[in-house]
Amino acid sequence: MMKNKIKKINLLFYFFIVLIFTFTQFNLTCHAAEQSEPIILGKHYDIFRDPSKKITIEDILSGTYDNSFVASKDNYLSFGHTNDTIWLRLDADEILKDQQESYWIEVTDKLDSIEMFLVKEDGSYSVQKRGISNIDEQKIHFRSNLFEIEDPTVKEIYIKLDGQLPLNTISYLFTTDSFANKIIDYKFLTGIFYGFLTALLIYNLFLFFSLKEKAYFYYVLYMFSFILYQATLNSLDIELVGQLLPKWLFIKSAAISGHILFLFMILFSKEFLELKKYLPRFHKIGNILLGITIFSLITSFIIPDVTVVNNFTSIFAVVVFIFLWLSGVFVWLKGHKMARFYIVGWTVLLGSIIVQAFAFLSIIPFHPIIFEAVPAVGAIVEAIFLSLALGDKINIIKKEYQEMQQLLTETLEHKVKERTQELESAKLDLEKLANTDRLTQIPNRVRLDYVLAEAIEHAQHHDAPFSIILLDIDYFKEVNDEFGHQVGDLVLMNVAEILQNTIRPQDTIGRWGGEEFLVICPQTTLDDAVKLSEKLRQRLENHQFPVVHRKTSSFGVTSYGDGDTLNTLLFRCDKALYQAKEQGRNCVEFLIDDVPVSIK
Repeated sequence: MMKNKIKKINLLFYFFIVLIFTFTQFNLTCHAAEQSEPIILGKHYDIFRDPSKKITIEDILSGTYDNSFVASKDNYLSFGHTNDTIWLRLDADEILKDQQESYWIEVTDKLDSIEMFLVKEDGSYSVQKRGISNIDEQKIHFRSNLFEIEDPTVKEIYIKLDGQLPLNTISYLFTTDSFANKIIDYKFLTGIFYGFLTALLIYNLFLFFSLKEKAYFYYVLYMFSFILYQATLNSLDIELVGQLLPKWLFIKSAAISGHILFLFMILFSKEFLELKKYLPRFHKIGNILLGITIFSLITSFIIPDVTVVNNFTSIFAVVVFIFLWLSGVFVWLKGHKMARFYIVGWTVLLGSIIVQAFAFLSIIPFHPIIFEAVPAVGAIVEAIFLSLALGDKINIIKKEYQEMQQLLTETLEHKVKERTQELESAKLDLEKLANTDRLTQIPNRVRLDYVLAEAIEHAQHHDAPFSIILLDIDYFKEVNDEFGHQVGDLVLMNVAEILQNTIRPQDTIGRWGGEEFLVICPQTTLDDAVKLSEKLRQRLENHQFPVVHRKTSSFGVTSYGDGDTLNTLLFRCDKALYQAKEQGRNCVEFLIDDVPVSIK
């Protein structure tokens, strides 16, 4: 009776954990669906294969290979192991709909080298390099390859794929807001998934210390190796330690962690199923597979050809899993009832691994679900049923079981708490990233629009004055043309610093776009705003800038009036700035009843 009671508690506990995990995932999915949906880019690509590996972006832009590009028919592209260089082309006008928005392209696959070229209408381009060979190029430590498109006026986007790893491309286009939501949901689900597996590992580790059974020890090692394998498969190794370990290790990490997983799978199954006692021949085959696993693990460090290593790992995985599944079936047929839980868990996991192997070998169509949802479900189900099987061995020690169950609950709560704190931190970082101009580190257009809207609403309801100042660096284009964009960037950063240090605490300064800056002055009349503008103009005029030494700025000033909207206010301020430029620049122009007045 006690045995059945503990078994029922075990079943109820794990069902509850799965229910929480599934419900959380459903809620987060629904939340994400309420935001702007990302675009799956697969069918938007045109594809060109370069067997020579010598074609450059200049060759592509020359038009020589325009007719060689072929439209993609798949949402998710998989070229497998290939010696070709793969070029992908995107029509920016087709996907970048909002010219005022910034965008992110995410390529989720682990790649050796991936480069993105953002081509403007005049043929000039910028390049962003990602992949294992360019880990240091990506400023945000994340498992995927991330590309930021700050200038949505680009006309074409080219992506170059190369390297030793399979050239698979699961890619999405996000707005900044939708990408922030995606990362938040991803971090939370990842914490739940790995937190559950880690808690299960700790739970069984304590059972091993209590019972001194080898099966529990091998199960802990198996769970650890599975977490390691899943992390490398999902590129979490790059996200967590990408800056610390040699790059070649990440190229081979899936094969290496896979062999470690095979090793502990075999050890656990041999011990748990007692193959030496029930199936001596299978026990010998298991020893042979152990030898092959160890030898293959060692050679995977030595063999330079990643294609050979990965293909052998995929095929060997199917062989090992089929052997372990058959072992469970034959032990169960011999009357070992504990194997029934083993068979159920291993059947689900075997199916998921076989599906992954077939997709890896291009036998079945490539799809992200195969490498995300399928192994996650397989891992959860398999881990639960193996634990249930092991749970049959602790029916005689109720006290120890209750202590371990309490430990598991506390550990899981601690893990969820840690992940929640990480989520909050990530959210704050992303909000700052979304509202800050990367170059000058002052508020960007998105933040300024929000502050302006609030100021107008406050003025409408409280009859409170406020003014805005729009300034433009005079002849800024000449700086870029004569001295280069790096000097231009220094001028912009200096201007931002001067403005930030000169305005009042209640004012908001931000980069409006290009060389234009906007100052929002709450509780400020037009006269006070003009005085502040003149102060800013003099500070800029007297400042010694790097290389260019002296730069001046033109100012347009206006104040909120009854009936003003965001558009009318900005239009009047922009008109004042235009008048300042017409008056010869380096002056302050403000509007009183649409009559421009300037201050030199």
